[in-house]
Amino acid sequence: MRYEAVIFDLFGTLIQTVSPDDYQRMLAEVAGALRVDSDTFAGVWRATVDERESGFLGGISEILGHTSGAAGRTASAVEIADARLRWLAITREWLTPRNDARATLEVIRGMGVKVGLLSNCSAEVPTLWSTITIADLFDSIVFSCELGAMKPNSSTYQAVAKNLGFNPTQCMFVGDGGARELSGASAVGMKACLLRVPGEEYAWFDSFYREDALEWKGTTVGSLSQLPSMV
Repeated sequence: MRYEAVIFDLFGTLIQTVSPDDYQRMLAEVAGALRVDSDTFAGVWRATVDERESGFLGGISEILGHTSGAAGRTASAVEIADARLRWLAITREWLTPRNDARATLEVIRGMGVKVGLLSNCSAEVPTLWSTITIADLFDSIVFSCELGAMKPNSSTYQAVAKNLGFNPTQCMFVGDGGARELSGASAVGMKACLLRVPGEEYAWFDSFYREDALEWKGTTVGSLSQLPSMV
């Protein structure tokens, strides 16, 4: 055994990457519930991703109220409640683990290796986390919106490693390469591994967000099930 813990990213790693079309449909449905222009809402939404995923905009209702206002309309409490339900329902569908996720996590845990989760996300994910079928398999869970910092900030990796009881150098990090997460993991001494699943190379991410995935020369796997042999 080479590592004491394996830390996973969530979106694009333990669950499939959300397609550009699906993401746009979510934004349109939420904007419709708030009665704001869809394109304007989407622009504000994308521009405030750091504030949203660092927790600076608050919980779900606060995020929706802020984004609606910034898009040009103050939504009512009823409209915000409706938009909240729609956002959660769509996100719940997205939070479906890959077919090999549970088996892979169980094998790793069976080897005596700790398992952690480190995700850049806003308040909808921790709200729904207990409903996800793999939620019981983690020894430490760190959501950026609760920590107040996002990958690739070194504090995020250090937080999850500390919770697991190890130094970062004793941990492997696995992700799809978004948000420079692999570079961030390497910078604190973690072994970083890119999950590059064939057919999931969506081009809607800008060059900054996908830089790690596009340029990564380090360890790469094509499926989660390959990981136990590397631990």
